[in-house]
Amino acid sequence: MVGLAELRDKCIAAIRSDCIQSGSGNWRHYLSGRNGIMRALNASVLLATCALGGTAFAADMSGADIKTLLAGNTTYLETTAASASGQTGQAMIYWNADGTALYKTPSGAIMHGTWEIKDNTLCAVWKERPNTGCVRYDKLGDVISVIDAASGQVRVKILKTAAGNAEKLAP
Repeated sequence: MVGLAELRDKCIAAIRSDCIQSGSGNWRHYLSGRNGIMRALNASVLLATCALGGTAFAADMSGADIKTLLAGNTTYLETTAASASGQTGQAMIYWNADGTALYKTPSGAIMHGTWEIKDNTLCAVWKERPNTGCVRYDKLGDVISVIDAASGQVRVKILKTAAGNAEKLAP
């Protein structure tokens, strides 16, 4: 999943690359000469596409949206190595409305934690693996990606949610 900042950076990099490949070396030369108008038009179209298309890529969920999604529900996940468990595979987390959580990792082990919403991020503290940091939630259509707030790495994709402790996870 591409975030808005990453998309912007990719668009700017594409224009810079075109500038360098043209042999110009700088913007003034890139936009001058007989191909200057076409290059300026190309850059404008690319920037406009990136600006308009960025909103269709992914949108950060608000803290209120994250809380509504999680509180009192079980999330079913496809994890990456960047996940709190450090394992790839299928997992699930029961996010109790009281701020506690139970995480069944891909290996089947249960992790115990607490969670809270801070601004537009979720911060969970897992007893078995402390200091995993906070995450933000990006939504594109029905797909929700959970992204490490510090590194920008995708930790998990939410496959579905179910009301309550659907898997009867126990401490």
